Amino acid sequence: MPIVTIARGSMSGGRAVAEAVAASLGYPCIGREILTDAAVNLGVSPELLGTALDRVPGIWDRVTAQRRGYLVALQAALSEHVAKGDLVYHSYAGHLLLRGVPAVLRVRIIAPLDARIREAMEEEGLDSDAAEARVRRNDEARARWTRIMYGVDWADPALYDMVLNLEQLSVGDACASILDVVRQPTFAATPQTREQHQDFALACRVKLALEHNPASRGLPLEVSAKRGVVTVAGVAPEAVMPAGMRDLFRGELASVVAAVEGVRAVQLNLRTVAVASLT
Repeated sequence: MPIVTIARGSMSGGRAVAEAVAASLGYPCIGREILTDAAVNLGVSPELLGTALDRVPGIWDRVTAQRRGYLVALQAALSEHVAKGDLVYHSYAGHLLLRGVPAVLRVRIIAPLDARIREAMEEEGLDSDAAEARVRRNDEARARWTRIMYGVDWADPALYDMVLNLEQLSVGDACASILDVVRQPTFAATPQTREQHQDFALACRVKLALEHNPASRGLPLEVSAKRGVVTVAGVAPEAVMPAGMRDLFRGELASVVAAVEGVRAVQLNLRTVAVASLT
């Protein structure tokens, strides 16, 4: 069986669908509790991390190094669950955090606005106007956050393998539809995909280690792993890696990567560029 990610708007019924799918498969169901694991990775409180992730970047905000670091920690936390296999995930942008990872079924759950407003009224004790404002505000925040952090429209159906509308479908109907697709050979987890999940988790561990290291924090580095061989590629500004210190810098990065559990060998493919070319 594959990993299942379920993207959902607030009050859309997505959490109920995720829990139903997980119960049917006998899988763990992970949501916002992933924040606890990510917060441990960063050495901060889950409340602080949750607030930072929920904060929508302002209109002139860029993707700051700190916010990128938060996502690295979140992805690393999620990757460890993926490496264990058998998972339903329904919180922060799972389909994007796991982009390119094989044997992942990406589902989006939607529901009519009036149904979501009624759910907000019942769950949060709001009147109709306040409930509608809450739902719309959350949708706008999620769309802007995803666009700034990932450069995509979160509502784009091309990001998902399935989009299910709960206007007529019940939670049980949606669950049954997902289970039908999960069992197709296309999404079967194989020894090869399990190995790729392990490689992904190792690469995420290395990214986190590089994020913790002051010399490499915030650098646009790409990390990949294959059976314990980790490749770090990318660019570093001359201010970080001046000509006289390049060997020292490379040695430090290699040491940081080599110290990560599961790394057998390290390959560095780094080049230096002028600061102006990075802006």
